[in-house]
Formats: sequence, C-alpha cells, structure tokens
Amino acid sequence: MNNSDTLREEKIKRFTTEPIYPLLVKMAIPSMIGMIVTTVYSMTDTYFVGLLNNTDYTASVGLVFSFVSIIQAIGFWFGYGSGNYISRCLGKKDYKSAEEMSATGVILAFISGLLILVGGLVFIEPLTKVLGATDVSLYQATSRYLRITLVSAPVMLISLVLYNQLRLAGAGKESMIGLFIGMLLNMLLDPVFILLFKMNVSGAAFASLIGQAVGAIILYLSTKKNGNIPLHIRKARIEKSFIKEILTGGAPNFCRQGISSISSMILNNVAAGFGNYAIAAYTIALRIIYIAYALVIGFGQGFQPICAINYGAKKYDRIKKAYIMALETVSVFLVISTIVLYLASNGLSLKFSKEADVVAMSVKIIRSNCFILPFMGFYILCGMFLQNIGEFGQATLVTIAENGMFLIPAVLILPEIAGIDGLILCKPVASICALILSLVIGLRALRKYLA
Repeated sequence: MNNSDTLREEKIKRFTTEPIYPLLVKMAIPSMIGMIVTTVYSMTDTYFVGLLNNTDYTASVGLVFSFVSIIQAIGFWFGYGSGNYISRCLGKKDYKSAEEMSATGVILAFISGLLILVGGLVFIEPLTKVLGATDVSLYQATSRYLRITLVSAPVMLISLVLYNQLRLAGAGKESMIGLFIGMLLNMLLDPVFILLFKMNVSGAAFASLIGQAVGAIILYLSTKKNGNIPLHIRKARIEKSFIKEILTGGAPNFCRQGISSISSMILNNVAAGFGNYAIAAYTIALRIIYIAYALVIGFGQGFQPICAINYGAKKYDRIKKAYIMALETVSVFLVISTIVLYLASNGLSLKFSKEADVVAMSVKIIRSNCFILPFMGFYILCGMFLQNIGEFGQATLVTIAENGMFLIPAVLILPEIAGIDGLILCKPVASICALILSLVIGLRALRKYLA
C-alpha cells in the first residue's frame, strides 16, 4: 500500500469512527469560511459599483448575477455529481473509479464552459434583453459586464468542479484555501479596476476573471496533496455510466440553482415594471439575506461528506446523529440571524446605496423574509440529506421548490394583485410553501432510512 492509499484509509476511518459533533464542526468550519468568502465576494461587486452612485450600474450587477448563477449551477451540477460519486467510492475504497470520475467531471466542465462562451457572445444582444435590461443605459452597462463574464465561464466551471470534488472527498481545508485565495484576489482587484482605473462595471468583471483563474490553478494543485484524489485528465472516462452518475447525482444542485436563476430573471423583469430602483433594491436585499443562508449551507456542507461516506460504509446510525446535531445547530444560528438582520436591515442596505427609494424597499424585503428564516434550516438540510443517500428525484423536488416551484408563480401572481407590496412578499411566501413540502418529504425519508 503506497502513501496516498494509507492517507485515504486514515481519512475513511476518521469519517466512520470519530465522535460525530467534533467531526461535523471540523468539516463545517472550512465550508462555512468558504461560504462566507463566497457571499462577501458576491457582495463586493455590488458594494464597489454602488459607490459610483449609478442605479443602472448597480442594477446591471444584479441582472448579470442571474446569468452567473446559471453558470454556477452547471459547475455545481458536475461538481456535486462527480463529488458524490467520489465520496461513495472512498467509502468502498474504490480509488481507481474515484480518480476516473474526477477527470471526467473536469473535462465536462471545460467543454460546457467553451460552449457557454461561444453561444453567449453570438447571442449577446437577445441574452442581455432576456436578463431584464429594458432601457438603453441599463442595456449598455449590462452588455459590457456580460461579455467579460462569458470569457470567464470555462475557468469558473473548472474551479467549481474541483472545489466540490475536494470538499465532498473530505478535503474541506484544501477546497476552502483554493476558493479563498481566488476570491480574495478578486476582492482586492475590484476597487483597483472599478475606482482607480475607472473601468466601472467592466472592472468588476475583469477582477472576477483573474480571481477565478488563479483559484482554479490552486485547486488543481491541491488535488496532488495529502492523499486527495489526484486529477489526471488522461484517466477521464467519457462513458454513458459515468456521465449518468454526474448528471443524476448533481441534478438537485443544477435544478435548484438553474431554477433560481430563471426565477431571478423573471423577478428582475417584473421588478423593472416598477422602475430600475426595484431591481437595485432586490439585488441588495437578497445579497444581505443570503449571508444567513450561506452560513447554514456551509454547515450543511460539513454534514454532506459524513453522510455520503457513512452511507457507503452502511453506518446509518452515524448519519442520523449527524443530521440531528446539524439541524439543532443551524436552527439556533438562524434565530440569532433573524434578530440581527431585522434590526440592522436599514444600516446594511445603506452600505450598498444612498438612494432613499432603493434603501426603503430593500429594508422591507429583508424584514418580510425574517418571519420564515428561523425555520429554513430543515429545508436546506433535507435536500442535502436526500441527495447524499442517493434519493436524487426527491432531492431535486425539494431543492427546486423554494426558488422554482413556488417563487415563479408568486412573482407572476402577487404583484398583479398587490402591486409593489406583492413583489416584496414573493420570497417569504415561496419559502413557507417550500418548507411545508420539505417537511412532508423529509420526515418520510428520515423514518425510512434512519429509523
């Protein structure tokens, strides 16, 4: 047995024998840091562009972000699909298949990135309009930002696939470091390009491109260390069985983020009917609310490799204990987050805009979501649990519920009934409906597998 195999054996033993809560916290901390960095990163463009005091620029960041979310959805699709398979292989000590899957996921990511780049540039005009850029000034700002974002698609996808493969294989620290360095570079370059070089929204896009490229290189180098699954492109198996594993295993993530992106586009188009200030307000409010969601998702990501590896090793009692402990922890956190967000909503909104109508609407959106936020931990963990035990159909249904199944009808119906107030209430109404659905599906699955 070589040194890499020994390190892998030790990793599997740790996941299947160590005390649950310390292991859960150990795995969750890098993921939570990664999610914090990701959240701050997503807010950085909005913050520095907001300093230009131009509503069109701020709105363009929100419009392009909905398209970036589609690219991210594909990255998480391939990353989770290949990463979940790798986790189960590690539980079975099948290292050969794990290495083959790693290479296959990265190859698919690169090819998809090239297709997005070429297709997006060819159809840049209709794409910009579909995103919600309805007037001339907003169209110009959005198209400039979008062109550079398209160029970054291949490296963005490779970075996301490698990040998720490393994390789901138990290398949370390495995945976090790669993500952190790339995003930190992006955040440092934002003020330089946007303000110093006066590149406006184009500067934000260039900063993202450079940061993602550096992050992808570091993540690639991390696969070669500490007994991780090394990336060797020549080992890729572009075969039906492997592609099926990736597409089905990552489907819940793709559907959740893909549907979320579509609903964001619809929301932006409906909001545009009330004025560009409404798009800007929603862009700011959802960034702020996502801080709480991001930390819960990060903690849940610490649960995922524990769930997947122990499921492969048939240690179901450890999965049950980990799930209960994770749910208790995130629920307490969400209660605290709700209080903080409600009280600080005005001050936080003012950090991104000084325009009174934008801030006022942002505060209303944040506070309306605070009433359901404390209960959303079950919804988030439920989808993760179902996905990691192989219930991909049910996991997909749960994960698309909030931002797809319920948000899209809410966006199309509520503003027609209640005007701007209906637009503000769309998100909390969708969250309530999604939580109810997850309780029905999740409790049944928990009784079936973990009773």
